[in-house]
Amino acid sequence: MGILHLCFDGNFINNSLKVFEKYYPGQNLFIVNKEKKDFQMLQDDERLLGIPLEEEDFPKVHQLCIEHHIDKIIIHGIKPSFVDCLQYLKKHGEFKVYWIFWGYELYFALGQLGKYKLVDGGVNPFLLQTYYSSNRYSYFVKRIWYGKKVFADLLKKFLPMVDYFCFWNYKDYELLQSYFHTDIKYKFFAYAAYTGQEEPGHGENLPARSSRTIMINHQASNTGNHCTIMNKIASLDAKNSYKKIVPLSYGSPRVRNHVLKIGKKLFASQFQPIFEYMPRDEYFALITSVEVAVFGARRQEASGNISTLLRNGVKVFLRENNNLLQYYKEKGYILFSFENDLHSMKDLKPLTVEEQKHNKECSIKNRILYDQFMPSFFNE
Repeated sequence: MGILHLCFDGNFINNSLKVFEKYYPGQNLFIVNKEKKDFQMLQDDERLLGIPLEEEDFPKVHQLCIEHHIDKIIIHGIKPSFVDCLQYLKKHGEFKVYWIFWGYELYFALGQLGKYKLVDGGVNPFLLQTYYSSNRYSYFVKRIWYGKKVFADLLKKFLPMVDYFCFWNYKDYELLQSYFHTDIKYKFFAYAAYTGQEEPGHGENLPARSSRTIMINHQASNTGNHCTIMNKIASLDAKNSYKKIVPLSYGSPRVRNHVLKIGKKLFASQFQPIFEYMPRDEYFALITSVEVAVFGARRQEASGNISTLLRNGVKVFLRENNNLLQYYKEKGYILFSFENDLHSMKDLKPLTVEEQKHNKECSIKNRILYDQFMPSFFNE
């Protein structure tokens, strides 16, 4: 048995390699869609091959599949090159295909098809900003510009080749099936599970919070709807008494510049954007020192940030459309709706110590271990 992984130069891949090698040692071939000298986020590892995945690279990938006895292909997120390469490989061999879902693939496709509203406000075909988000207008323009490499078309091409949708949130699988009605089966998978060796804690060791601080979103994302969130907070915190931490270290430069302009205007010296990439532990120490966090996404995203914030006693507000609001409530967490629960300065008060401890214990109770799903991941 051999396992081919097609993946990005992204946050989760190095750890994913370690996990798959632990449970399926010597069977994994990881191909990253760029030359190795161009890797930015990935650590150097001889088991990570850099192949741009242009059309002329596909025979080379197929030869590697033969040499490594590949019978399973794992797609980590979707890109046009992944889909084209997969189509080539499927024509030359038999493979089970596992799609490790990231989120953007489905939501951007649904946005382009006019099935899911991702960005607040109306859609005006005469405004340039309309074409930066996923909607019917941007779909037709990008389709003309890029051909059939926009997400709505890409997903339709990709889905018939997939056997398993792999993710921790079943609600996204239900969303996929409600619009595409595929034969794809659901399989549980989480990048950020636990090894069982971590010290779980017992709820009493909560981070110290020395100042009144609100965190807004987690990146410079168009779907973060920063203006909606910042304007609402500015109207509630009229005296500008809270610091506003806004992570902008990755995402869209266009969104980053716009958020900077609005943030400085609304919050002056209380606006504290984060520009630099930070080590994971340092970043989580920073964001869990805040009292309140507000996320503007209408779709499932930022779950790593959200789960960390909840675990460490931060009061979290999510959009009503975001299925993570229901997901975490069903898991027993105390969290709040941006639309229904955020109306006054009183609502910006932090969680009580008892509520913080409850969320900490809830996090411990809901922990998923790799041992719970990785040994049986390839079982039918």
